[in-house]
Amino acid sequence: MIAVERPPAAEPNTAPLAPLRPRPRRRLWSSRLSASLLVLTLTASLGGGGLFDLGSAYSLQARAEALQARWSYMLDNGIPGADLAPLIWQWRQSQASRLMGAGAMFWLPGGADSVARWQEETDAIWAGDLSRFRSDARLSEQALHNALAPETHVQRRSRLDAFAEATTPLDFATLRDEWAIEARLVPVDRRIAASVSAVSGQSQQARKLGIRSDPASEVIARAGVYANLAPLERMARAELLTRTLLGLQQSLQGRIAAATLAQQGFQRTSDEISLASLYGLDIASWQARVAANKDKFGKALTPAEFNSITADLKQVAASADHAIYVALSQTHVISGVAFIYQNHPLSCEEAATSMALSHQGIHLSQDQILHEIGADL
Repeated sequence: MIAVERPPAAEPNTAPLAPLRPRPRRRLWSSRLSASLLVLTLTASLGGGGLFDLGSAYSLQARAEALQARWSYMLDNGIPGADLAPLIWQWRQSQASRLMGAGAMFWLPGGADSVARWQEETDAIWAGDLSRFRSDARLSEQALHNALAPETHVQRRSRLDAFAEATTPLDFATLRDEWAIEARLVPVDRRIAASVSAVSGQSQQARKLGIRSDPASEVIARAGVYANLAPLERMARAELLTRTLLGLQQSLQGRIAAATLAQQGFQRTSDEISLASLYGLDIASWQARVAANKDKFGKALTPAEFNSITADLKQVAASADHAIYVALSQTHVISGVAFIYQNHPLSCEEAATSMALSHQGIHLSQDQILHEIGADL
């Protein structure tokens, strides 16, 4: 066998390891402090003395929580948030650090004084705001009473009862705001009432003329609903209702005036047509136009429609008048005929005959003529 000598294996080339640095130690001051306080607390509590009182801390925590609940009640019942903001901030600060279920400050001397001060300030805020809101409500009620003057005690009684039943700032604030709005609405409501009365009167005039008063009935019904709404709802609807009533008043006033002129036009045209019929003129076309205008008259809703009717009636009357003029121009009229009254109830023919004969110089009385021709039985 041939022996082959192997070269020695090379040692691996490894990079030197970086020296290990010691890890920094964390500072556990807060944990140590809490633990220290816990030990001191337990020691003091078990020993029955010292700076800390376990039972007192929990009692103060409970009192503070009760105050916090009361603040929530006060906020819900009308106390402004700004009035309680400092106390609420102090409460939150007291709970930022807790120890064994109670705020850290309640374990220290002075915790009881802080809670007592919170209680006093809370009572003062409630009493002060309650007095202020009650005074505001009383002034608001008096202002409404003055605005409604003259107002009897019976009419005012419901407001006084509501004032007597109020118990919280929110109650008084609600009454204050409601009565303040009512006072502002007094002149508005009076204008609306006056407009409703005017529209009602105009509607009656329209019925007498035989014309429509739409939409008077609907608007009056809306005004009736408005009168029963709460103040805030009335305030929201007052402007639109006022504008609607004023617009309707103007519309009805214009309609009534135009319809009155149209009625006069109907009368004049009827008189002209009647006169034309006495002259034996054909009046059928004029009567048809008058009938058509009467139909339009009952449906018209605007002054323009009534004015159109009046204009057409004027044309009909003018046409009839012209026809009468033409008829008269074609008739021979003899002047200078003496007028003789008839002597007997049925002697009109004899009276006319006597007038005609007198114009020709022949003078015969009605009795003479009756004697000659005999009575017309």
